[in-house]
Amino acid sequence: MSSPPHRWARGLRTRPRSAALLSPALLGLALALAACGGGPPPATFDLAQGGTRGKALHGRHQLSVAEPTALQPLDSDRILVRRSDGSLATLARAQWSDRLPRLLQSRIVQAFENAGAVGRVSAFGGAATADLTLDVEIRVFEVDVGAGQGHIELAATLINAQSGRTTAARILQANAPGVTEGPAAAGSLDQALARLLPELVHWAAPYL
Repeated sequence: MSSPPHRWARGLRTRPRSAALLSPALLGLALALAACGGGPPPATFDLAQGGTRGKALHGRHQLSVAEPTALQPLDSDRILVRRSDGSLATLARAQWSDRLPRLLQSRIVQAFENAGAVGRVSAFGGAATADLTLDVEIRVFEVDVGAGQGHIELAATLINAQSGRTTAARILQANAPGVTEGPAAAGSLDQALARLLPELVHWAAPYL
């Protein structure tokens, strides 16, 4: 007796989905939440910190990372699913640990810090005076049922904080295969982001 997932397309009917959890102990909790109706809180999922690739950053400029922009339903804490017919739904009784743009902003900052930019990168609005601002638009961040994978697409722009002019821009994409049902669904998005963040850092490095 499960409750239907949130629906973003009229007439969409789905079965409850669950997602990859932060620890094995939570796997049973997610399955229980998916199988039981009533009012238990949704299972909460996180995104891993980005690693590094290649040489560490040795730039001289201060980087500010703005909170990414996104249209609904991406500007939320919902985990988005694209069905085989192209319609959109969300994983039932599952959510990110924060709004996706805010969570992604934190992970981008951590990715630059892990690459060697500690003290030279911060979230937008911090005390440090930035030389460059990184703007990111979340275009796709979803579990693609038809393709059997997690798919992410970001539009990244580096802007000169003094002049307001664009320094560089790029579209970045990453996929990660995985099951699209059950407790491992959101894990494919985590894996895709783990591939994309080093690409983002590598692209931005020459301008820092």
